[in-house]
Amino acid sequence: MAACQLPEGPHLPSHFSGRGDPQVTLSLLWGLPRRVKPGRKPGLSPEVIGAAAMSVADTSGLEALSMRALGEKLGVSAMSLYRYVPGKPELLDLILELAYAELPQELPAGGWRDRLRRVARDTWDLYLRHPWMLEVSMYRASLGPYSIYKYERELSAVADAGLTDLEMDLVVATVSDHVRGAASRAVEARTAGETTGRSDEEWWALHSGLLQQLVDPNVFPLAVRIGAKAGAEYGATTDPALAFEFGLERLIEGIQAFLRSRPLES
Repeated sequence: MAACQLPEGPHLPSHFSGRGDPQVTLSLLWGLPRRVKPGRKPGLSPEVIGAAAMSVADTSGLEALSMRALGEKLGVSAMSLYRYVPGKPELLDLILELAYAELPQELPAGGWRDRLRRVARDTWDLYLRHPWMLEVSMYRASLGPYSIYKYERELSAVADAGLTDLEMDLVVATVSDHVRGAASRAVEARTAGETTGRSDEEWWALHSGLLQQLVDPNVFPLAVRIGAKAGAEYGATTDPALAFEFGLERLIEGIQAFLRSRPLES
């Protein structure tokens, strides 16, 4: 079978974590002793720099995040920041770690379904607070303590579900992919009007009349019927929050059906 050719383009995440020096990055994230560079300014620290960097990313995205912009925000020179954070690759890992630190470490009482829902919704909320996280590929995880706490919590949510170790990892990955995809759609919906200069209502008003002339309901009966009902219900092309919750419940039902399909142990 021929290998699947993955598309390339700007719609894929444009940033990767873990591109900095491993020793420097992991020392920074885990708070290990580092060689102190001369000229450090009182009041500056990796935590202070990281918080300011997150503020820039939250407001303007990762493309706007640079040492120069960060220095201007903090009222210091860009060169002074390099004494704490060697460069943008390490800075990216630092703000990812600070974002993951916002996630709770505890799990709610109840069964694995309720715990998995809570984990998914917490991550959904995190992405919507910090949409720049969706610009960063999760293929290579950042390896700070809060990133690993996140993974530990996700695994703990399904630890008693009856899955094998590998199945637990796959369930976590599948749910994580759903959350990320749904959150990306939610961010697109939130920013579409500002980015294009047209609200959903204005966009549809410009296209609907022409579309009715072009689309024959006898050729596209389902698209016409269901599209009209969905649009009337959502007031937009889709409802990302509803799609997130719907998909999450179907995934949980699927995991439960998978577990029930197994033969009983004798």
